[in-house]
Amino acid sequence: MKGEWCYFQGHFSPETCERILALAQRIPDQQAVMGKGGDNKDLSHRRSRVRFIQVNDPDFQFLFDEVWRLGLVANRDWFNFHITNLSYIQLAEYDASYEGKYDRHHDVFWMNGDPHYHRKLTVIVQLTDPAEYDGGDFELYDLGGAYPDKQAIRTQGTVFVFPSFVPHALRPVTRGRRHSLAVWFDGPKWR
Repeated sequence: MKGEWCYFQGHFSPETCERILALAQRIPDQQAVMGKGGDNKDLSHRRSRVRFIQVNDPDFQFLFDEVWRLGLVANRDWFNFHITNLSYIQLAEYDASYEGKYDRHHDVFWMNGDPHYHRKLTVIVQLTDPAEYDGGDFELYDLGGAYPDKQAIRTQGTVFVFPSFVPHALRPVTRGRRHSLAVWFDGPKWR
């Protein structure tokens, strides 16, 4: 592993970010939950609305293709994990009206019941112009090296990549609404 994170600042244009949000409006939203199977509905830890974009949705083929390509580039240049799968993309909304947030967590379900796969890489795509909201800072924890520039990763269209086992959080949104995509690349179980 060459580093603990990387990003492609402003990779998606503001127009593409707006297109993704507009297309996603036809997908029903739901209260976000935590854990494999969504068995934890603790709103003190996570408050957000989510929509699930499926890999077989033709309206989003361009998005899956580009995120897959960027994931492969980031993995080749930084992480060198064995990744094999990308099944869906989660669009998350964090609104100030309900103090949207997601406290410290990691994205690997160690005891997931799947005999073959674990999440390996997490990709966050910032969809909202940072002038449209306050708060909502993305944070990483327990890094051995440098931390990413918070303003750079808030830039609309930025694609941020890190190992799924790294603890992270989204601080409460205090004004406006923040939208982002969360993408997980799976691979053979960690050993």
